[in-house]
Amino acid sequence: MKALLLFLALCIAGVTSGQDIRVAQGVPATVQKAFKNKFPTAKDVEWERKGERLEADFNVGRVDHKALYDQKGKLLAWKSDLRKGALPPAITRAIKTDYKGFRVDDVDQVTRDGKVYYQVELDGTPDDQHVVFDKEGKVLEGADWW
Repeated sequence: MKALLLFLALCIAGVTSGQDIRVAQGVPATVQKAFKNKFPTAKDVEWERKGERLEADFNVGRVDHKALYDQKGKLLAWKSDLRKGALPPAITRAIKTDYKGFRVDDVDQVTRDGKVYYQVELDGTPDDQHVVFDKEGKVLEGADWW
């Protein structure tokens, strides 16, 4: 859990300090190879430096994805857009129970260290909510948003 919180905090910190890079100018060959092996059908790939890490923003089919790599080509995490209807039933139940009056606006599936998390943006009054769930529908308190 602490590792997830640290990872998500680093992702958020990188949002403000990210720097677009061209493949030829700064994406190591090991990272390029690892990316192509993991996401062979990726299209419209754009790279951005996030501190010591590299983030790829790309599409597979019509689905938006992001992947975060270290300099040696290790895939640290990736996320993809997810249809609202594809949320695990436990999360849907948790939203209906704990977030009455909110509407699911956007969902991302995040995979890190073999574990899957779901970032759910909920539209509601007075404020929208950004909630991170595990697959059992448990809210991960204090988890930062990627």
